[in-house]
Amino acid sequence: MLTHPIDTTRTPSQLVALIITHHPNWQACFLHNAHRPIIGICPTVSWTATFTDTLLIDKHTRHAPPKRYVSTYTDWQDELIAYCQAQAQTATHKGEYMHGLMGFIGYDLPAHELDASITIKAGQPCAYFGHYDIHIKPCDHGFTLIGINTDKQIFDKIKSSLTELLNQALPKRELTQFISSWQRLDYNHAFNKIQKYIKAGDTYQINLTQKWQADLDNLVNHLPHLQDTINAPFAGFLKLGEFEILSVSPELFFEFNKTDDGIDIITKPIKGTRPRHDDASTDNELKNELANSEKDISENLMIVDLLRNDLGKYAHIGTVKTPKRFVIESFQNVHHMVSTINAQLKDVHSLAVLFGSLPAGSITGTPKKRACEIIHELEISARGAYCGVMGYMNFDGTGNWNVLIRTLQKWQKTELWAGGGITIKSDRESEYQECLDKVGNILQMIHGECE
Repeated sequence: MLTHPIDTTRTPSQLVALIITHHPNWQACFLHNAHRPIIGICPTVSWTATFTDTLLIDKHTRHAPPKRYVSTYTDWQDELIAYCQAQAQTATHKGEYMHGLMGFIGYDLPAHELDASITIKAGQPCAYFGHYDIHIKPCDHGFTLIGINTDKQIFDKIKSSLTELLNQALPKRELTQFISSWQRLDYNHAFNKIQKYIKAGDTYQINLTQKWQADLDNLVNHLPHLQDTINAPFAGFLKLGEFEILSVSPELFFEFNKTDDGIDIITKPIKGTRPRHDDASTDNELKNELANSEKDISENLMIVDLLRNDLGKYAHIGTVKTPKRFVIESFQNVHHMVSTINAQLKDVHSLAVLFGSLPAGSITGTPKKRACEIIHELEISARGAYCGVMGYMNFDGTGNWNVLIRTLQKWQKTELWAGGGITIKSDRESEYQECLDKVGNILQMIHGECE
């Protein structure tokens, strides 16, 4: 292992902004990882997935020519698992990246796997994995640059570049205004249609989302301000050419931990939201209102049951437990209702569990396949990366993955989405307002109210 200290007062998000601005070819991937930040740079191997009529994989290896080939969702999963199994495993501390893959899987790709008629956003990457043998971790006096089985010449070159980078100014934020892609009547129409589907027995819950659009040159310029203000536990950033993801997500999808008995998994679905208030008394009233809301408890329970079913396919019988239900967690701009589910996995690779459990139940609805079909019918465009997952998987099967909510993505235009679970007890006006509550602070920080 190669290591080098980086003495600086820069925050992780500031360092990422500098790296992306001055070294975009390093393909940096930033994960806040429940307040244990990790920055992967210069992957030794990377796989970028796009979709036209079929799934295309662009594979780049540090010392070999790039390859492009046709694959499938299942075949690519198997390829990644085989790659992981061929690597030397590094002992992992709980909740930390040590050596493995980082990346994302967008919503569209696994939704398309459930129903081939569901559109995958054209042109932009729909998934990505990189083997990051070089990464950066915070330490007491700044950061530590770490290389695992890395060529020393490459490591020293990166070390020198990072030293020069620290003297550079942060990129300036570009201010803009986001425009809603839906009029109020469009949302009302979709909401009413969902109520008809629920009454007809097609579904119990649908996560209905809407998007705002803007023209932004570089999303990374906004990363330090957004993340250092919001301090989202599962934030992330990735830039692949002209494509960018900037997530300030509060939601954990899967955490994989190693135990004496194998791999344990934890998931924490979010369902139920109230806005924060500056007045402490009013804020507490809103929190209590959420805690006692029959509608929100019911909505949360539906998703808990869905995820218990998803995990049941991969877990030892009797190990799927729900130790915490309907807990209220408070974030900068909203209160959320959060439940916790854990299980002990059978002898199955963690990547198979990840691929097989997508899209996440909290951002689809129940039953999942029919929910995805209704979402495809009612929403005006494919979601892209939004509502997918982003995170890392160590080669020993441990890892941490978020749900890509509160997430900006840039491909030609910059998009920001928000939504909520619609049930038979949902109030249309309240659900619409919930969308605004979820993204309002992001929109304000990028200088523009939603229209």
